Amino acid sequence: MLHQVLLTLISLRYKKTERKISKMAEFSKLYLTKRGQSLVAKIMAGASNIQFTKVSTSSKVYAESALEGLLALENVQQSNNVTKVTISNGTSVRVETAFTNEKLTAGYYLRCLGLYAKDPDLGEILYAVCVETSGLCYMPAYNGVTVSSAYIQLYTTVGNSDNVSLAVYSGAYATVEDIQDLEAEIADLRAYVGYTDSDIYGVEVDFANKKFTRLAGAVGMAGGTPFDKVRAMGGRKRCNLTDDGVVVAYQGDPAFSSSGVLTQVATVGDTTYPVGTKVQVMVEQPKFYYKVVPMVLERTSDTADQGWKTRKVRYYISDTPKTGFKVHPQFIANGKENDYIYKSAYEGSLWDKSASAYILDDAQVADFASDMLSSIANAKPASGLTQNLTRGNTRKLAQNRGHGWEQQYTATLAGTQLLMLIEYGSFNMQTNIGSGVTNKPWKEDDINYAELTGATVNLGNASGAVTNTDGFNVVSYRGEENLWGNIWKWEDGFNIKNPSTFAADDGQVGVVYVADHGFKDDTGEAPYEDTGIRVPYVNWSYISAFGYSEAYDWLFVGVEGKGNSSIPVGDCVQNVNPGWRVARSGAGWDGGAHAGPFCLYLSDSSGYRSRGISGRSVYIPSRKKELDEAA
Repeated sequence: MLHQVLLTLISLRYKKTERKISKMAEFSKLYLTKRGQSLVAKIMAGASNIQFTKVSTSSKVYAESALEGLLALENVQQSNNVTKVTISNGTSVRVETAFTNEKLTAGYYLRCLGLYAKDPDLGEILYAVCVETSGLCYMPAYNGVTVSSAYIQLYTTVGNSDNVSLAVYSGAYATVEDIQDLEAEIADLRAYVGYTDSDIYGVEVDFANKKFTRLAGAVGMAGGTPFDKVRAMGGRKRCNLTDDGVVVAYQGDPAFSSSGVLTQVATVGDTTYPVGTKVQVMVEQPKFYYKVVPMVLERTSDTADQGWKTRKVRYYISDTPKTGFKVHPQFIANGKENDYIYKSAYEGSLWDKSASAYILDDAQVADFASDMLSSIANAKPASGLTQNLTRGNTRKLAQNRGHGWEQQYTATLAGTQLLMLIEYGSFNMQTNIGSGVTNKPWKEDDINYAELTGATVNLGNASGAVTNTDGFNVVSYRGEENLWGNIWKWEDGFNIKNPSTFAADDGQVGVVYVADHGFKDDTGEAPYEDTGIRVPYVNWSYISAFGYSEAYDWLFVGVEGKGNSSIPVGDCVQNVNPGWRVARSGAGWDGGAHAGPFCLYLSDSSGYRSRGISGRSVYIPSRKKELDEAA
């Protein structure tokens, strides 16, 4: 006998996290009332057909033992006509309806559901009842902004489904067509059940139990070549990009160059680019779509309004639009969408404008008004102690190349992080790809000990690690070299404001602000937005949970340090200083097991610089168009 309830709660345009998203509503089995049992007997005897009429919600707490004897529900809060009836098998059906809070002036806890039907002798009867057992199923009052909905499916025994009327009321709140549209839009339901589409690729991360499970099309796949068929990954290509954002050659083309200038003529359409044309070595990233499903969340701290942290989460990507999926934010800047963006293949070195030459040896010559952050092979990553390579000055060097150019920022890094996670079914890239240049000592001098860029030239668009001429392990993820290790990289578009006093276990947290353009330091004002993610005091500890908010579910910000060098993440986070702070990622040449693409250091002021910190560049086509038009 089938007596089941499935209820999905949805909040549309709901920016707060107070909706207990870590738990779904939990219901008892669906009990047939005595009148419902009598109606089933009539159906079995062929004396009647059955037509389901409505579903009602009640705030009254009932004992399960009392449900069979109920004739009606008390404290009814909402009623809605049945909007869809589907035959499940010969003896059972699925009954569906939906509620919203648009007419509610007061919220209530949904404690009980009642299903009504027509009896040929008694008229409308209470056919079946179930109770909600978690105590967490709350329907809020409508505030003029937030529309909350409850989509309800009741599976119930009818004795003989041939005698069930499939007619429904066209005047119900939601028609059959409305419900079908709602089914198509409610991706949360499919996400909790699990996607099966072969062109959706996902992984479930159980942070608490340190378990990773591949989902949907990724089941049975291993990282590397099998994922070449996924355009988001296999479509990544190293390329030569001019300062104006024109791709003149791809890896493998005769004209492709890793030196920063063309050594062969390249022709694009009707335009010929001569030998000597300055070009950057970038990685072309095709647009993809993503979805993050929080299965279990916890408060970052017991103090009110301290944000959420992950305990079990499902991460998905798709090359094509899917119901409930969104364009990954790295492809959107100031509201403008891009089909492709471009990320530096190599850590940033300098182009000296006055000398019209690339600086290959980290000479302290940066002119922040004119020199440019570059991505070429065989160069020492630029750093700053005497040349003052702060995050803000690195930003200037990137932007000096022209409209559309920026240094690496939070959304662009997060996009690569998500792809790595999906592809390898793990956060630990040191195990899956390579340790990186992380085993050099930190000597107390003024020398930049980073290795030259370009050791992975021959890897091209593939992932892997190579041993360079100095005997160090140099890593690349699908064209992006040294995302971790070798030297720290500034991360733009990320500001955190910590409390004025800050100490371990004091319950205080820093507020994370993120922007996708208009980058500035030490501010949370527009275009920066409060992410809802809160980071407590964490002193160089292995990440055991990331922060979570619905609007910024794509962010990977460590907010708890109770892991180890392998699981669940294997990378470290630090946030220990009060006031405004900036971000850098990946770790440097002495990072050891602490390093990795999810490694995040949040203790620097905006004026900080070091011989151990460099940057990376990105190019966003829509920003060039936008800034060109505004000029």
